[in-house]
Amino acid sequence: MPVYEYKALDTAGSASRGTITADTPAAGRERLRESGLQLVEFDATRFHRKGQWTLRTQRPGRREKVAEFSRQLAMLLAAGVPLVGALDVLIQQERGSFDSVLRAVREKVASGQSLSDALAEHPRWFEEIFSSAVQVGQMSGHLETSLRELASFMRERETIRTRLFTALAYPIILSLVGTAVVIFLMSYVVPQLLTVLEAAGRSLPAATVFLKGLSDFVTAHWLALSLGSLVSIVTATASYKWRPVRRKWHEAQLAIPLLGPLIRKAVISRFAQAMSLLLGSGVPFVESLRLVTRNTQHLILARELEQMETAIQNGSDIAPTLADSRVFPPSVVHVVAVGQESGELTKMLVQLRDAYGTEVSLAIGKFTATLEPVLIVVMSAVVGFIVFATMMPILEVTRTLQ
Repeated sequence: MPVYEYKALDTAGSASRGTITADTPAAGRERLRESGLQLVEFDATRFHRKGQWTLRTQRPGRREKVAEFSRQLAMLLAAGVPLVGALDVLIQQERGSFDSVLRAVREKVASGQSLSDALAEHPRWFEEIFSSAVQVGQMSGHLETSLRELASFMRERETIRTRLFTALAYPIILSLVGTAVVIFLMSYVVPQLLTVLEAAGRSLPAATVFLKGLSDFVTAHWLALSLGSLVSIVTATASYKWRPVRRKWHEAQLAIPLLGPLIRKAVISRFAQAMSLLLGSGVPFVESLRLVTRNTQHLILARELEQMETAIQNGSDIAPTLADSRVFPPSVVHVVAVGQESGELTKMLVQLRDAYGTEVSLAIGKFTATLEPVLIVVMSAVVGFIVFATMMPILEVTRTLQ
């Protein structure tokens, strides 16, 4: 059971700190409020956060292997191969660390342990959502169906992740290459040209004087600038692992033009994928919310899902609870609320997943189509200014000689 740290004020106004175990953050907060405490801070302990971080940074290669494992295991089970025999077949074609994981899972299953429990012992490879869906599939007698749905879920999720990475990678690479070109020009090419121009004894134009000042600054302080950039990157990376910093960054992301709508649609698409998978596998709605909350990467989404869970447990409607949602637009809130009341939530979430999968593709196209020309124009303007500032005095000397 997760462990949470809290800071609270008692009825006398005195501050106190401690830890509490609870199934969910919402349940832990409720227990503390019932004991008369007014919460100031509430967060997962360092140990629990470490586990969450491991799950959320699962390597792409591992995700692909797990998806392939799920597809092939479902195929073998559907063909009538016993579970242990199917695991033996899959072990024969694996190498490396995943081979060791499958051998450990196989030994546990052969000794009488359930497949879901055996998979849950390897959270670096099998997420909590994965093992929970497998558990429900075993209990219902439709394990191969659950495995096929898991493989489809992981493939769709990886497709969205790849599209997002591609959309963000190109502008980042273009910016880095452009910056490297500018640094090379300012630190190597420009100083040599300006040295020749100064030796001619002529006054330099204002643009050239400005460029010379920048070039001299970069040349004289290149070591300090490099160290400062490195320290900034290391500091930002280390700070991102701190939960409040990640939360602030996730809030800021949603407010960035073009990027904010893209991230919001991707988050909603992933939510709909995970919820439709779990509900379709037979996991109860509240438990599905808990699993998605614990495994989501976006902390703003996690906070709003906790609010949704609390509202359901208190018998409240979902729509008023998420009226001021930063992630879910009113249409999505209404779909979830109506689906829960009508008993067709799984069907509506599948429709929501398909619709937002298309929305993500369109948003990525709009993002790249808008950002790439802007970056090209900016880089062209910077390089063009450097060329103009260095060529202008040369052209003036040539005009004078003529």
